[in-house]
Amino acid sequence: MYKIGCCIPGGSFMPQGVSSTADAGQALIARVQTVLDTGFDFAESTVGNVMALTEDELDTVIGKGIRLPVCNSFIPPTFSIMKRDTGLEAYVDESMRRMMMLGTDTVVLGSGGARRIPEGMSHGEGISIFKDFLTMCNGYGKKYGITVAIEPLNHKECNLLNRVGESYLLAKELGLDNVQLLADAYHMAVENEPHSTLKCYTDMLCHVHVSQADRAYPGKNAEDKYIPAFIQSLKESGYQGRITVECGFDDFESNALVASAYLKKIL
Repeated sequence: MYKIGCCIPGGSFMPQGVSSTADAGQALIARVQTVLDTGFDFAESTVGNVMALTEDELDTVIGKGIRLPVCNSFIPPTFSIMKRDTGLEAYVDESMRRMMMLGTDTVVLGSGGARRIPEGMSHGEGISIFKDFLTMCNGYGKKYGITVAIEPLNHKECNLLNRVGESYLLAKELGLDNVQLLADAYHMAVENEPHSTLKCYTDMLCHVHVSQADRAYPGKNAEDKYIPAFIQSLKESGYQGRITVECGFDDFESNALVASAYLKKIL
C-alpha cells in the first residue's frame, strides 16, 4: 500500500496555514500535525524549516515524536552550486545531520535557484559541476543514511535537468548508491513528458510528487483526467514508494482533506 504525504503548510507553494507560534520548533510541530490531521500518512518539510531550528528546538521536535521521512528544497537559493560556494559542503553535512535526527531517509534536490547555470557558463560545464556536487552529497548521504532524489524542474523554473528522462540518464551514469530520482506530475505536464514513460525509470525512482497538471490540489476538479492517468502509469511501472502532494491550496485544511481522500480512493 502506498504511503501518501503532503508538503507542510508554509512550505513551497503553500500558504502559512497555521497561526504564528513562539519559535520555529513549535511552528514545525503544529504544521506537521495539521498535515496528519487531514488524513495523510506523513508530512514533507523543506530543509529550510529544519535548518531554522535551534538545537534546543530540534530536541523539542524530536521529543514530540515528530518524524520527517522526506524533506525537499534541499539547497536554498542563497547558495550557488554552479559557483561552488564556500560553505555549501558544510551546509550539506549539517542539514543531513539534522534530517537524520528527524528520521529523514530521502531529501529532494529541486533547488532551481541554487542549481541554475549562470549566464556565460556552458551547459556542459554546468552538468560537470552538478555531477561533482552529487558525488559530494552521496558521501554525506552514506554517512547519514539519506538518499538524494534529483527533481527534474520544468524549463520555466530552471535551465538544468528539466525532464525525468535526462535526469535518469545522469543518475544512471553516476551510479551512486545514495543519488536517485524523483518524478513530479506537474513538471512532467509542463514539459509534455508522457507519464507512460515512468515504467522506464522504476529502478532509480525513489519518490514522487503529485498534483493536477495546473498544480491544483488532487480532487479540486472532479473532471480531472491527468492525476488518474498519472497514478495508473505509476502503478503499471511497479513503483511502490511514497507519494507526496505538492501543489497550491485555497484553504489548506479543507482542501487537504479532499486531496487525501481523493488519492486514497484512486490508489
